[in-house]
This record gives sequence, structure tokens and C-alpha cells, in this order.
Amino acid sequence: LLRGANTFVGGILALIAYALWPTWERRQVSEVMAEMLGASRAYFRAVVRRFGSGDAAFEEDVDQTRRAWRRARSNAEVSVDRVSSEPKITAEKLGCLNSMLASSHALVHAIMGLEAGSLQSKPETPPKAFETFADHVEFTLYFLAATLRGSSTAAQTLPRLREDHRRLMEARNSFSPQDEYVLIETDRITTSLNTLREQVVKYAS
Repeated sequence: LLRGANTFVGGILALIAYALWPTWERRQVSEVMAEMLGASRAYFRAVVRRFGSGDAAFEEDVDQTRRAWRRARSNAEVSVDRVSSEPKITAEKLGCLNSMLASSHALVHAIMGLEAGSLQSKPETPPKAFETFADHVEFTLYFLAATLRGSSTAAQTLPRLREDHRRLMEARNSFSPQDEYVLIETDRITTSLNTLREQVVKYAS
């Protein structure tokens, strides 16, 4: 009885504290989503470094960043789920968050495709067009995260990834036949990241 009474009183005090100083998930979800994009960028960077080198030491870095992305992804899913049950969240905002989750998942699946391909074929020095594309992917992810954190100008300075990919296609002779997967996965990365850009800008505005 005493324990039950204490639990009841403690619960009432917790509800009163929450009513007076609520911690709304909608105030934190943007940061959680930004952290997920940051984890995606770190994973992509590690895969690109592995792609351009035969050094097995990069394998641990790839594994660690992939695991970090999965944790960040899980945190983002939980955060969006919490937001969906809160008042004052509009259907449009919630739709943007779910769309961002879907696009980021497609993006990382394409990055995983790059990783898998690099393990199957002998790593070679990538052409300059690939290096430019990789730099711009990282640049885009960095500034999309900045947009989610409140920067009003970050998304306006992003590179044109589709043009980067076109130049990569023009340099396809630099790839051996077994490396055609690079052109396929970078196309998927371009599509998902351009879609993610539109969703982030819409959500932030």
C-alpha cells in the first residue's frame, strides 16, 4: 500500500512537472534528423576512402561509420514517431519528416551498394569526376544538416549533383567493365539526395 501510494504521488508530480515544463519532441526532431544526415556523410566519406585504396585498415572505419549511421537512423525514427503523437504538429510537417526518412534510407542503400561493389572489384584510383562528385555529396549533406539546424542560406549554395553525375558518365571510360556499378549507385545517390534536398527545404520553410 505504501509503495503504491508513493508511486501514485510520484506519477502525479511528474505529470504536473510535464504540464508546467513540457519537453516537446518537435523542438528536438530537427537536430536528430541533422545528426542522421551527419552520420550518412561520415559513412559515405569512409566508403569513398575505401574505394580509392586497397588498404584493409579502412575496413574498420567503414564498419564503425555504418554502425553509427544505423544508431542515428534508429534515433531519427523514434523521434519522428514521438512527434506524430504530439499536438500542434501539422500533417505537412510530419509528411516531410517521413519523406526525409525514406529518402535518407534510399541514399544509404546506394552508399552500401558502392561499398559492396568496392569489395568485389580491385580498387583503382577514381577519375577526377568521381572525386568532384564525392566532394559535392559530402558538401550537400553537410549543408542540409545545417539547414535543419536553422541556417536560412545553406540550402541555396548547394552544387548541382545531376551535372556532376553527367560528367561522371562522360568519364565512364575511366572505369573497367566490372566497375559499372559506380555509375548505377552514384545515379541513385544523386536522385535520393536531390529529393532529400527538396524535402529538407520544404520542411525548414
